[in-house]
Amino acid sequence: MERLFLECAVRAALLVGGTAMVLYIMRVKAAAARHGVWTAVVLFMLVLPLWTAWGPKASLRVLPPLAQITANNTTGPTSILSTAFLPSPLVSTWQMVQLGVYLLGLCFLLFRLAIGTVRARKLLHDAVLYDNMLISPLCAAPVTVGFVHPVVILPEHWRQWSQAQLDAVLTHEGEHARRRDPLVQWLALVNRALFWFHPAAWWLERHLSALAEEACDNVVLASGHNPSEYAEYLIDIARSVARSGARLNVAGMAMPGSFLPRRIGQIMGGGQVSRISRVRMACVAAACAIACTAFAAGTLDHKHNFSAQAATPREAASAALPATRFILGDLKIEGDVHDRDGVRDRILKAWKDREYDETKELADEVTQMGIRRDFQERGYFKVVVHDPVSQPLGLTDGKQRILVMTSIAEGDQFRLGTLTVQRVAHDVLSIPAATLRDQFHVRNGDLFNVPEIQAGLDRLTRLYGTHGYADVKAELDTEVDDASHRIDLILRITEGPHTP
Repeated sequence: MERLFLECAVRAALLVGGTAMVLYIMRVKAAAARHGVWTAVVLFMLVLPLWTAWGPKASLRVLPPLAQITANNTTGPTSILSTAFLPSPLVSTWQMVQLGVYLLGLCFLLFRLAIGTVRARKLLHDAVLYDNMLISPLCAAPVTVGFVHPVVILPEHWRQWSQAQLDAVLTHEGEHARRRDPLVQWLALVNRALFWFHPAAWWLERHLSALAEEACDNVVLASGHNPSEYAEYLIDIARSVARSGARLNVAGMAMPGSFLPRRIGQIMGGGQVSRISRVRMACVAAACAIACTAFAAGTLDHKHNFSAQAATPREAASAALPATRFILGDLKIEGDVHDRDGVRDRILKAWKDREYDETKELADEVTQMGIRRDFQERGYFKVVVHDPVSQPLGLTDGKQRILVMTSIAEGDQFRLGTLTVQRVAHDVLSIPAATLRDQFHVRNGDLFNVPEIQAGLDRLTRLYGTHGYADVKAELDTEVDDASHRIDLILRITEGPHTP
């Protein structure tokens, strides 16, 4: 889970940074164009977690090549006991804390957004139609609400406005409705809730709101309204909001007052409204789409090592030499675990003379057959060993030393409760139950030793073989008591046909 959070955070930062760079390089200043581009970035971010987890990936081979390895699909032997009754990996305590904190922030922001959405619908429902205008006493300033069919709602004192001010306000709010700005702002708020831990999501929500206001102001000025008079209209509306104490706070509402000083400055600047051609806008859209897709799908990978290709007789001779062998050079165990150093020393000693054809095979066997087995021998029945990460440490005697790093969630330590032997059929067992129980060199109350229980199953199978039961089947069922940290085992025997 940490990796998903980290990848989403990094990719989101790259999306925002790459888009800002494209807009800067291509000198895009038109507010409407920038608003459209940043809206697309919000949509990219909304699907980013799904894409990161399950979407297609493209390898970007920009890292230095690793040493030559030989492909090998060999995997370490799997434990019959593990596949028979060991539980699936659990989420660690730290992961649960992380998930809890994230969900707390997500639910809080979504709850606020839901309240705002409900208030917006109620505002629209309670508005009164007068002279083809929707009026609401709850509004201190004009607002635009609605997702599919946005509408403009005016405050009760709109009759005090001049015709020019009313035209300017209706032009501004009508442009919000035409552009579906309430829906865009609502999506930005959803994105902010989803990525509440990321500063880029908060910046995007405010920047989109500011760009929407700027784009609508430009339309008002382009329609022929005097900049000084239009600025005075906005200030007059701001005074009305100040007198009422607060304007209605509805998600997706237009004209937030916090942007008023900047808007007045832009309106009074007297500059010509920036425009962008369709061809140039298409180029900007294509560049942003390529950048966003690369950041969303790209994964760093190592370059191919072509040094082993036979180009000369000397190289051909060297190519006939054995491929690089990999050995365990060091082990790093992360997580709050007992006897960390002891586990490391035992694994390094056990793997001292083992060689492998590929790093994945080495890392998998070290973590599953080494670390996991070590913890299971000491009663940590629910131990979780996360996917290992390997790193080259250098060559020793022609062999590549590898550092293996993994994170461990050991869980609670369990002891054996009882071990009951049963026959599937109701006939008497051919071998006494006590003799079968003795094949397991672990007593009631001892630490629950998974490898030893597996060894007991193997001894039991061989014992039945000496008695003429070559097809015997022994199955273990577990009853885990988390409160007492004990595990009861039920051994069910199917003896099969007897061969003299």
